[in-house]
Order: sequence, then structure tokens, then C-alpha cells
Amino acid sequence: MITKIIVKDYVFKKCPYLVSLELEDKTMVELLKNSLNAQRRYVELVENEEDDDSRGPNDEFDLNEALREYPHLRKQVFAEEELIEKNDVEKLIEQYNDFQLISKLSRRYYELMYGEENCRICDVDENGETILDQRKIVRLTKKYLLDKSVKVIFEGQLEIDNLRARFDVLIRNDDDSFDLIEVKGTNTVFEHPKRQGETDRSVDKGIKQKYLYDLLFQYYVYKNAGLDVREIGYMFTNRNFEMSSPAYPIADSDLNDLFIVKTHINLEDNPMSIKDYFDDGRYVGKEPANSIENILDEINHIATLKTIKPEKRYDCRKGPKCPFIEMCFPDASDPNSIFRLTNWNLYGGAWTKTKAFMERKIEYISDIPLTEIADRKKNGKISNCYTQVMYQKNLIDKKYQINMKELKDILLKDYLNDGIKWLVFFDFESFQHCVPLVNNSTPWKQIVSQYSMHILRNDYDLTKHDFESGRGGNTYHYEFIGNHDDDKYINPSLNLYITLKKQLEEVGIDPYAKDYKVIVFNKNFENTRLDEFAKDTKLYNDDKLREFVKNFRNNVVDLLDFFTSGAIYCRDFNGRGSLKVVQPTFAMDKDVLEFYNKILPFDFSESLDYHSGKHHLVYNGAICLDLYKSLLVRSHLNEEHTGIPTKDLLEEALAYCKIDSWGTVIIYDIIKNVYEGNLKLDCEIV
Repeated sequence: MITKIIVKDYVFKKCPYLVSLELEDKTMVELLKNSLNAQRRYVELVENEEDDDSRGPNDEFDLNEALREYPHLRKQVFAEEELIEKNDVEKLIEQYNDFQLISKLSRRYYELMYGEENCRICDVDENGETILDQRKIVRLTKKYLLDKSVKVIFEGQLEIDNLRARFDVLIRNDDDSFDLIEVKGTNTVFEHPKRQGETDRSVDKGIKQKYLYDLLFQYYVYKNAGLDVREIGYMFTNRNFEMSSPAYPIADSDLNDLFIVKTHINLEDNPMSIKDYFDDGRYVGKEPANSIENILDEINHIATLKTIKPEKRYDCRKGPKCPFIEMCFPDASDPNSIFRLTNWNLYGGAWTKTKAFMERKIEYISDIPLTEIADRKKNGKISNCYTQVMYQKNLIDKKYQINMKELKDILLKDYLNDGIKWLVFFDFESFQHCVPLVNNSTPWKQIVSQYSMHILRNDYDLTKHDFESGRGGNTYHYEFIGNHDDDKYINPSLNLYITLKKQLEEVGIDPYAKDYKVIVFNKNFENTRLDEFAKDTKLYNDDKLREFVKNFRNNVVDLLDFFTSGAIYCRDFNGRGSLKVVQPTFAMDKDVLEFYNKILPFDFSESLDYHSGKHHLVYNGAICLDLYKSLLVRSHLNEEHTGIPTKDLLEEALAYCKIDSWGTVIIYDIIKNVYEGNLKLDCEIV
């Protein structure tokens, strides 16, 4: 049975192997998609099931065949997945994460418009339990389609031949035709022309491909099933919506403003309805192969093939990365795999280069001709892509390659300048939600609710610092986290910036001065949040606070510059340069460990370990931001929590953020000590 998920996956990946898996066993594939552990375990169980001689040494594992031959192993994999133990923070987040919230609110929107008594939902029974039997959902859908008293049908599906399509909302018109509405939690469904200085988003370029084919497939099925579809539309969140009546998830009176229902696409040359847009074939553009008819023909052909093996292709990696890479290609995690080639322009690579290499069947970075990789970026700095290839060809013996001139230039400009008295190492945490959780917020807007800050005077001495207290050696740690129980619907950002200003003053920094630098890792996120706040006249009306935030933002420098400019590159970076790559690579280096264990009055490794000591429940950024959001939702619902006390949960979040900002301190100190000759690394100087 072909579904819109299969169609979308094929459109994005063009992978016959992936489609064959989904056609064989959709439920099992969904499990494997979401869990690398499940993938590995299933392979292991299948291999144990087979006789030793059943496969030759060069035979590839065929999941398609395994799903067919060993269906009883599914239950075992499911059981093992369900037994995976979650910590208390993860359980709390799971309890308050409502992935179906937009769907529920869209149904409420139409219930208020047409009356609850005239609306029906097809995938929930009379007891409120989700219906898993797909045939029953189809029967209910047909029943409600024949019942003219039913004005709106939710979550129904129809089948024709080997196609099954599921809709979000179907609205009956007076002439017994129907309007088909696809609900999206995003507020960016349409492509818009990119023009220099263009701010008018009223002209549409088209529908984003990731949203196009699910609705296009539905329309194709319903039209061929004889359903009279009069109008087609997208329902999505209004990017400018702000709640007027604090309520969770949202007050009924605000629903009309939350959603935008768009049934026409406002093309520059010919405004038309989305239905006409589909019928006219505008979505195909210059590629007839993109038509839904052609895509379905290709999928049907794949279904007739007896054997399909995975083929290493550019689309395997093209984002979003295929979840089966590790299963199809066990060497995908090998640092020398073509899948690991850096392709960010930021690091001196390019998507087009990766694609060209893969099309030429170049599977390993070491096989890439150096003549085809630029050794310099446009600004004359060393390309990380070039250095990565050099390492994989074993043309560099040392663990590190350091461009001492570039490293010196960055240090003297942004860190060791005579006019700089303070270095402020800063890290934000934020949350976002599909509907506003606090005042002066909009759907999906990032709300900063927490930070950690390590302040170093220019004569700092880490050998005299106490990590636990955050004091000593002219190094000071400060932090902030919102109080969801006290604030309720009050936006925590205002108190955050007020607190930040006070803490800078407390240590002796003039918040409006230029003699301090704010050091972040990958400044795009922090700068965007600071710019948003400086422009937010609705949230606060304090010119002095606005002046401080603008100055703080102007003082930001990016620690990432050391790693994107070619100043310092490590073999173990494998072309990457994120904090979660750089920090642990440095922290586990034997020369770094030996150096800091000698001089620091505390355990160097433990100070950088998210799982250390009593704080171990919050160990990545996603958990940290989801924790605060979950606590906020719980507070809105006035629900009690009988597990870990809220104070301990907030301490967990603060401890995580502290390690992040401390990690940037250590990265900087390592670079400074290398430059000054105090720390000797296994490096090649260029």
C-alpha cells in the first residue's frame, strides 16, 4: 500500500531501497527509522536466526528480505525498545510534550465554526481511544462521507487500488462537494522570491516541496476515488499571532487569529487557487519527472522488483540525512567515508562537490584528488575541506595543524587587545513552542529563559579558580534561569536581561563600555536573540536597557572563528567544528589532560562532563530546553509533580549550561596557552 509518507520519502531521497522497505513493513520501518539501536539489534537477531553458511562473506544484509522472512523478530525488537530506561527528566518531558497539539487546535477551530455536533473524527473511537485498525478508519470515513449531517470530517482516509491517503480536514459544502485542508504546525508553507531588500512576502513563488507532495498525493487519490474536491488549502500558524487571553494551550477567542487558511497561491504572473495550481501542473516546473503520476509509476515499478540493494548516493546524505545510512553502509561512520566529507561552505566545502564525487563513485575521502579541492577560501584562509582530505591521505602526520599567524591575528584582535579588560564567556538556552507559552511571544519564536556566564578579567589565573563556587583567580561564574511557577505567562526574557546587566555591574564591568568582549561559540544564535530583544518595544520600554543589549551584542566575538579560518584543525574533528566536537576532542587529548591536571585545583575532566557528580539527568541541549518548556506547561495546567523537586530540576538545567560556558573558557585557554608556548600539542605549524 502506497501512502503519502512513502511518496514524500521517495521524492526527497529517490531511493528504491528505502521505498521497498516501507512497502514491505511500514510499522517496523518507522521503528527502525527512529532508533539506530533497533536497527543494529534487528540485524543481530536476523544474523543469529540464520545458519552460519546461509550467507556468503560478501553478501549484504537485506532488510527487505529479513522483514519478510523473520516477522516474529519484530515483537522482540519492539519489546526491547520499550524496555529502554528513561531518566526522570526525560519522563517529565515526554509527559508534557504534545506533538498533536496543532491538530487538536485545528479541530477545535472548525468545531467552533460548524458546531461540535456536526464534526466527526475518524481515528478515535467512542471511548476516546486511538483507532489503529486502518480498515476501520476507512469504513468510518466512508460512513461520514455518506452522512450529509456531518459537515466536517477529521483524520479520515480513503483507499483506491494500492493507494491510501489520509486527510487532516474535509469540509462538506452545500452542493455536496468538499474542501480539502492540510494542517501544518509551521508558519512557512510557501516559497517566496528572494530579492535584495525585499520585505513583502505577499507574492508566492510556490509551495515548499516538503509540504507539496503530501497534499498533492491526497488530491490525486480522492479525485480518482470520485470525491468532488472543490477547493484545496493549507492551514498554518500565523507568524504574527500573540495571545490576548492567557490560557493553555490557547483561549477559544484567540483561535481565529492563530490560524491562517490559504486556498489561493498568489503567484506573481498569475494568482490562482491551489486546486488550479495542482491541476495546471505548475508544481512540476521544468521537470516532468516531478509529476505525481510519474512518481507513483516509479514506486509501483519498485514494488515489482524482487531484489533491491542500497546504492551509495548523494541523496543518502542530503538533508535530512537518511536514517538507514548506518544500516545500508556500515562504513558511513568511518572518518574516511565520503559521507563524512565536510560540505559546509563555512568550512571550505560545498554540497556540489560532495554530489559530484558521489556521482563519480568516489566512496572515500582519501580517493579525492587534491587538485579538485581548493586549499584556500576566498579570503585566503586555509580550507578545512582541503585539510580534511590531506589528513585522510595521510599527508599530515601530526594530530593538529595550526596556522600560527591566523591564530595570532584572531587573538590580538578579539581577545588580547590592550583595550580589552574583560572576557565574558556566554551561553544562552531557549525554548520555542507551536503556540505562545508566555506573553509577547509568537508561534515558534525562540524565548531565552536561561544563560550561563563565565567572566574572566584580563589577568585571570585558572590555577586559583574553584569550579564549584565559580570564584577565584579573577574568574567569576554567573547564571540565570526563569521561574516558571512565579512568572506563569510573564516572558522570562525581560528579567533575564535585567539580571544580566546587574551581574556585569556586580563584577565591575560597565555594561555600556567597549572594554569587554562577549565570547560565544557560533554567534548566529546569540546575535539573533539579542537583535530580537533590542527591537522588541512591546516587551519593554526602557531605552537604557535597550542601549545595553545593543552594546552587549556589538561586543560579541565568535570562538568558532579559530576553527573555520584554518587557525587550528585537529584530525579528530573530521571536518566539523561545532562545540560538541571541539570541546570533547580537546578535553580528551592526552597533552591537554596532563597540562590541566597539573595546574587546576579540581578535576579537569569532571568539570567538562555532563554526566558528572549529582547532575546527570540533563545531558544535552534538547533536554535542557524541553525541560523548562515542560515545567512551564505543567505550571499552566496547575499540575503537581511528585517526582524530582522543581528546585533540583532547575539545578540540573543550570549545571548543564554551566558546563557549556565553562567549555568555551577551556577552549580559549588551550588556544592561548598554545600561542604562548605553555602547552605543547602534537601539531604541525603552517
